[in-house]
Amino acid sequence: MMAAGIDAVKDEPPLAGIKVLDLSQGIAGPYAAAILGMQGAQVTKVEPPEGDWSRLMGGGRQGLTALSIVCNPGKQSICVDARKPGGTELLVRLARDADVLIESFRPGVVERLGLDYATLAGQLPRLLYVSVTGFGDSGPYRDLPGADSVVQALSGMMVMNRDAAGEPRRIGMLAVDVATGLYAAQGVTAGLLKQARTGRGGFLPITLLHSAAAFQGIPMLDAAMHAGAGRKMPVTVPSGTFRTRDGLINLTALRDKMFHGLARALGQPEWVDDPRYRTNADRLANADEINAAIQARLLQDGSDEWVARFREQDVLCAPVLDYAGFMADPQARAQNVFAEIEQGPYGKLPVARLPGAPRAALPPAPVLGEHTEQVLASAGVPADRVAELRAAGVVYTHADISARQGKG
Repeated sequence: MMAAGIDAVKDEPPLAGIKVLDLSQGIAGPYAAAILGMQGAQVTKVEPPEGDWSRLMGGGRQGLTALSIVCNPGKQSICVDARKPGGTELLVRLARDADVLIESFRPGVVERLGLDYATLAGQLPRLLYVSVTGFGDSGPYRDLPGADSVVQALSGMMVMNRDAAGEPRRIGMLAVDVATGLYAAQGVTAGLLKQARTGRGGFLPITLLHSAAAFQGIPMLDAAMHAGAGRKMPVTVPSGTFRTRDGLINLTALRDKMFHGLARALGQPEWVDDPRYRTNADRLANADEINAAIQARLLQDGSDEWVARFREQDVLCAPVLDYAGFMADPQARAQNVFAEIEQGPYGKLPVARLPGAPRAALPPAPVLGEHTEQVLASAGVPADRVAELRAAGVVYTHADISARQGKG
C-alpha cells in the first residue's frame, strides 16, 4: 500500500493546477515559464503578431528555432496585439485566471499598456507578478537594452573566462539568460508557497545583472579575498585539459590522495614520495613541470584507456565530448537525461529533461497563435466575439498569421 502511495505522489506533477500567463519573450522569462510547465503548470504564452523574437534567432522553420523550442515546450500560444483597442483588456481577462504572470518588457512599457504590477495588484491581489529585465527599474542603466552578451561583458564573466593569454572571452552559450530563468523559476516556486499560505501574491523583480552576479558568487568572492595577490588559477594541480593519442580528456586531482592515484595510473609511483609534489602548495610551485610530464605520458595511449585507468584510481577524469558524444554517453542514457519530442516540422528532436521533473514524454513547442481560439474559449470569450477580435486584428490564429505572411 505504501509503495502504491509513493508511486501516486511521484506521478503527480508538483505544480499541477497552477496557471501561468507568460507575456515574456526571448530566453530568461520563457525558460522560467517552461520550467514551471515541465513541473506540471499550465502555461499560456502570449505573443504579438510578429511573434517572440526567439522565433527569429538561429534559423528554423515555422518560427521554431532551437531557442523557441527549448524555452516553450508544451505551452499554449495565443497571439494578441496589445497595442490595439481591446488587446490590453483581453490580457487582463487572462490574468484574472492566472496564478503567475511573467513579463520581460523594458521598464515603462507595461505601465503604458496598463499591465504593470501596481495596476493589476489592485484588481488581482492573489497574482504573483514576475518582471524580468536587464538592469531593473532604477539606476543609470534602467532604460538600456539588456542582453546576455552585454551582461557577460559588464559582470566580469568574460574576464573570469579569459584564455591562457589573458584575453577575455564570452561564454559560448547564453549562460546569463539561462541562469536568470532558473533563478526566476525558483523565485516563483517560493512565491507560490507564500501564495498558498497567505492567499496573496506579490512582485518578484528578476534582472540579468543580479543573476549574473549570483551565478558567479564563488569566483567573485575568491577574487575579493585574494585581491592583489597575483593569484594563479587553477588552484589545484593538475587541473585542466590534456591531449591523448586520439582525443582530449579533462583531469583534476583535488586532494593528495587523488594525486597519488593519478601517479599510479600514469605509471609514476615515485611521484608519491617526491618532496616537490608532496602537498598541493608544492605542486602549484611545480605546475609547469607536472603538467608537461602528464601531457607527454598521455600521448602514448587513447582517451578510453586513460579514462579507465584514472577512474580505477578514483581520479576525477572525463573525456571531452561534443553534444552528440554526450547524448550517446552510457551514463546519460542510463539516467534518461535526454528525451525525444515530436516537433513539427522536424520530426523527432533530442531535448534535455529538466532535473527532477517527471519522466513523461516532452510535449512540442507551439507555432505562433496555435491555440488562440482554444485559450479564448477557455477564458469564456464567445465565438462571435473571437471572430470580431480576429477581424479587428486584435487576436490572430496560426492560420491568420500564415495568411498575413503570405500576403507580405
